[in-house]
Amino acid sequence: MRAERKRGKKIKAAEEGAPAWMVTYSDMITLVLAFFVLLFSFAVIDEARFNEMLSSIRITFLGSEGIFSGATDPFDFPESFFDRDKVEESMETVEKIKNFISEKGLVGAMDLFVDERGIVLEFSDALFFDPGRAELKQEAQEILNYVADLLNSLDNEVIVEGHTDNVPINTYLFPSNWELSVARAVVVVRYLAEIKLLDPVRFAAMGFGEFHPIETNLTAGGRARNRRVNIIITTH
Repeated sequence: MRAERKRGKKIKAAEEGAPAWMVTYSDMITLVLAFFVLLFSFAVIDEARFNEMLSSIRITFLGSEGIFSGATDPFDFPESFFDRDKVEESMETVEKIKNFISEKGLVGAMDLFVDERGIVLEFSDALFFDPGRAELKQEAQEILNYVADLLNSLDNEVIVEGHTDNVPINTYLFPSNWELSVARAVVVVRYLAEIKLLDPVRFAAMGFGEFHPIETNLTAGGRARNRRVNIIITTH
């Protein structure tokens, strides 16, 4: 009788435990979880290596401080901007532009940097225009001749931006800084397309007036920095 009771307890205890298939299923789920954790770890490592590669490219091309005036790190661009497959192509374009600028003696005449728009060639308006005017200076035409040679070796689309400071203007031709900034951008585009015969389909002209400053407008130096022309070589 006691033996039967003991046997009955054992049978009952076995019935209260997990079914046999559950053990196999749990092992499988554990293995699947481990597999995905492993994949995730690979992804994190790849991201780290990608960031290291970008840092190495920056140092190799320009060193830690860059070569252009006013730019502590001209290539401090958002890494999420570039598709990984396009990083090498974009960096090759940057290297080509850097070498071209050095060969043509344009270092110091402009700033070169990369942002979410593309590769930016930034020129002070004083190099291109007299105050309140939109006719290209002779030295501006010489610089644009070099820029045209550079753009002719690429097939990227190009955006030309005009920017002013916040000093009001109210003339017959330019009732406001809007008109002045747009006119300057258009003049640059027309020179590249009509005089240098680059494909006009590649170009767009934009004027931002005083509304995209990069420095304060409270000082003469800040206002001078805000008066600029950007030639943007798009990379997307």
